[in-house]
Amino acid sequence: MRDNVEIYTTSLIHAILDSREYREFGAVKRKLAGNAQLKEQINAYRRENYRLQKETESEKLFQVMEEFQKNHAEFLKDPLVSEYLKCELAMCRMLQKIWMMVVDSVDLELEDVAKDIRC
Repeated sequence: MRDNVEIYTTSLIHAILDSREYREFGAVKRKLAGNAQLKEQINAYRRENYRLQKETESEKLFQVMEEFQKNHAEFLKDPLVSEYLKCELAMCRMLQKIWMMVVDSVDLELEDVAKDIRC
């Protein structure tokens, strides 16, 4: 017999898959499916964006990201590119919000550990 956590996790997954954000993301992914070259360009943009955010020193991050956006301004004007990235961001924000709600609800006593690793 399945426990409540597994049952509710499955329910949460179904709710996410039925969400407006996920449906919109799925629709834009289907639009993009016929354009492998554009999909690869988007993925290259996403990889570089991720790498810059992870590897750039915090005091330089704003400047580096501003330059990155400026260098990709023309690329980001493509309606399909901007729609894909907008939908992806909406999905990520929804998942982050869910994650934060779960973490905030469970007392793992992480405050003492977290204060030592915060920058």
